[in-house]
Amino acid sequence: MRGLELTPRLRRIADSIRGYETMADIGSDHAYLPIYLVKSGLIKKAVATDVNMGPVEISRKRLANHRAADRVEVRHGDGLAVLMPGEAEVIVIAGMGGILIKEILEKEREKAGSARLLILQPMRDSELLRAWLLSNGFEIIDEELVKEAEKIYEIIWAKPGSEKHDAASKLFIGTRIIEKKHPLALELIDRRIKELEKILDSLDISNSDSAQDRRAVCLEMLAYYREVRQWVL
Repeated sequence: MRGLELTPRLRRIADSIRGYETMADIGSDHAYLPIYLVKSGLIKKAVATDVNMGPVEISRKRLANHRAADRVEVRHGDGLAVLMPGEAEVIVIAGMGGILIKEILEKEREKAGSARLLILQPMRDSELLRAWLLSNGFEIIDEELVKEAEKIYEIIWAKPGSEKHDAASKLFIGTRIIEKKHPLALELIDRRIKELEKILDSLDISNSDSAQDRRAVCLEMLAYYREVRQWVL
């Protein structure tokens, strides 16, 4: 769309939002995604939120420039607190850490469960987010990897389910990614193996209890990634 270009990860998110009328972009920053969706006719109405006033004001100016203020409402507030239950069929939370996304959903569990679809893009700690979703009755329906500026980002699509699932298994790589043998999975796994090997090298010089505990965790993760690597070849 002229004058409004989405990054590859936001474009992948936008392309998946079809068949819905309303959405909310939590922590929207500058409202790029909601503006794109309403201007493209993919969504009729949207809410863009941010906890900081700076991005809120920038978003309002951008909405005026794109003549989208009648279809996108900008709200200042924390997480899902500014939404009414069921107000948004799709809730997007992108560009935050997995722990923060989990906390946002946990604070307003009813509102999160009132959406038809959650689209989550954690910057880190995706395994903790997956575990929370499964143990709180959400079904992970798809996952995607997107490469952008030499970084690989994870995107998770989830919807409210009818039952809670056992999240005891390791979830460092999404099951859907493994099942489809995603073309970026091997690169992501190899990157994480190298990171863990580097951490283990640095831990070798310390004999403290905390270093040994950290070493045990890293060794467990390393064994997991090496095993999963064989599954995606």
